[in-house]
Amino acid sequence: MINLSRYYPVLPLTILLSIVFGISFAEYWTIAITQNPEVLNNYKFGSEAMIYHGGEIYRSATIYSEHHLVLALISLLNFLVIIGVMAKCKSYPVFKCYLSAAVLSVIWLLAR
Repeated sequence: MINLSRYYPVLPLTILLSIVFGISFAEYWTIAITQNPEVLNNYKFGSEAMIYHGGEIYRSATIYSEHHLVLALISLLNFLVIIGVMAKCKSYPVFKCYLSAAVLSVIWLLAR
């Protein structure tokens, strides 16, 4: 029988990375790919208030979308490293469990 308790600390990190990926990619998709004018006007890119409260990433829609694309790629890379380590350790039942939890989290976030 496999001792699953040693893999429990990986679950919160896996879920967190899948949530970060889902949110970041959804923001990138909304701003850079679909370019919905209503959404772009709601963000008020370039305004003094948005830059003051949100930081330099709100200077333009391009900078904002690139920031979220980089964040999505970094979280995806970290997620793949975790999967690689779990696969190398031959923890296949835990691997399948965490992978399915992450996939469901991303699907849930993208469906919203």
